[in-house]
Amino acid sequence: MAETGDVSTPAKKDSLALRVITSIILIPSVLISVYFGGRLFSAVVAFACIVMVFEWTRMVERREFSFSFYVIAFSAAVALFVAASGHYFAAYGICTVGGVASFAAMRRRDGARWASFAAPYIVAPSIALLWLRLDAEQGLALTFLLYAVVWAGDTGAYTFGKLVGGPKVSPILSPAKTWAGIVGGVIAGGLAGIGVGHFYVGGPVVAAFFVGGSLGAASVIGDMVESAFKRSFGVKDISGFIPGHGGALDRMDGMIFATTAMTSVLFAYMLAERAQGLLAG
Repeated sequence: MAETGDVSTPAKKDSLALRVITSIILIPSVLISVYFGGRLFSAVVAFACIVMVFEWTRMVERREFSFSFYVIAFSAAVALFVAASGHYFAAYGICTVGGVASFAAMRRRDGARWASFAAPYIVAPSIALLWLRLDAEQGLALTFLLYAVVWAGDTGAYTFGKLVGGPKVSPILSPAKTWAGIVGGVIAGGLAGIGVGHFYVGGPVVAAFFVGGSLGAASVIGDMVESAFKRSFGVKDISGFIPGHGGALDRMDGMIFATTAMTSVLFAYMLAERAQGLLAG
């Protein structure tokens, strides 16, 4: 027993240290790419997207570099290149074609059917993230807000879940997630919304907290959905791509949902403004 304790404690410390070191390296790198935008940010998003597609197809098909991976990865690369050039509707069309081609070619295999889901689940939000940073009004500030809320929400959910504990949200789908963790994620997201949204983007404090809390909730839901997927396919960690953190998809699950939520609201607002302008004209 003494030997077991001596071995496990340093291992946990080493894992925590590795996690912290990786975060210290990755967070400034991501923020720098967000700040400069353009080709640098597009390349970072494209790289992360391809890695996530690889992790997803490997998880659902239980083999590396499958036909579905090549089809979706190629369509993702083309779609993101087109999106970086400002042609977002064309990019979504290419994304759709890639998903349909993967599904049609391997429709008799259940794993391949799930592999094609990478197109709407991973590639489409990546296109939306490029639009948010490169072409949306106040895109730089909104992208900083998005990252701040997702990171804060993830940290708040983890911290509240560990410190408070309490009832589980769904022991079957996501046995580690607690209601306290969800509340912590929403509160932390709201505080990040105030810190970045109010003082950087602008707007009332209450509105900034509401936006941040809503995005924090979306991020927590994304984490839970990803946990449910992994549990369904019998996987604990999708990969070890990010030392101390697991796979890229393990770290980006909340970002996928938060990006989708933010860009969907912004797009709906733009459509409403355009419709109002047409009616007024």
